[in-house]
Amino acid sequence: MHTPEAPKNNPVVLVAVFTAVALSVLSLGLVDQVDAGRRVAGRAVPAASAPVQTGEIRAAEAQRPRAVHRLADHPLLTSGARLAPVTCALPEFGTSDAQLAAYYRAGAACLDQAWEPVLAVGNLPFEPPTLDTSPELGPGPCGVAPAQSEAVAYYCGRNRTIYMPTSRLRDNGGGHRPESHLATLAHEYGHHVQSVSGMLRAADTRILDAGEQTPAGLEMSRRVELQANCFAGLFLAAAAGRGSITRALAENAAADFRYAVEEAPEKNAHGSPRNQEKWAGSGFSDGTTASCNTYAATVEAVR
Repeated sequence: MHTPEAPKNNPVVLVAVFTAVALSVLSLGLVDQVDAGRRVAGRAVPAASAPVQTGEIRAAEAQRPRAVHRLADHPLLTSGARLAPVTCALPEFGTSDAQLAAYYRAGAACLDQAWEPVLAVGNLPFEPPTLDTSPELGPGPCGVAPAQSEAVAYYCGRNRTIYMPTSRLRDNGGGHRPESHLATLAHEYGHHVQSVSGMLRAADTRILDAGEQTPAGLEMSRRVELQANCFAGLFLAAAAGRGSITRALAENAAADFRYAVEEAPEKNAHGSPRNQEKWAGSGFSDGTTASCNTYAATVEAVR
């Protein structure tokens, strides 16, 4: 789920949080720290350097990875990139807070390995998301935490954090089914891919312009959510049958989206359970980013 991105649905069972209002990308300034207590003997000597040409600066700027704020014609989607096989080292699954937190951390690390090379090939920026595995959700940059009946996990674009509250996910989410927990994590990570690549900002702009609860706004929200399902399917296919993720576990996780909550048509921001499973399956079976272009899909395909 991602949150206006206001609350959205957990791909597993419930409606998860829809990502931060007006998901604008915050630039974090890195502050250089100086050790003032350390003295170095000698004197400063200017180093000789060749003059930097304006053209060289422009060329360097052009080569630097940049987010692309487009949707249907986004280069990540038009390239049809494929995630390379990845081997995940997940700990034995357990449902205590500590065990779930360890499972999510290992899963997120494997998701990093799977997605970073794909973004690099497209000259798109990458940074690992922050992972919050606190037992319960609290208020944060995306606003007041949703009620337990509304969300079990979500992604906040303001601080690029995946919130996987262990208590909620155990009691009101995936329970004792590892495939549900894995599907939820992979879905939320899909929102992070949308965020760093620039798609999430472009989509949120359209949602806010249309109005979050208008037919057009809800349709765009569904396109965002269903693409995150598809991105989850891409990852599960890349990890299936390797390391800790058996083929059966990956297939069950991809199919787990069928258990999503059916929303009323006037509040449908995540898509029907049928379409949720369909888009996750599309990523899992096709295995390329082109199969996840929900923005070019028909309206019926994203109901």
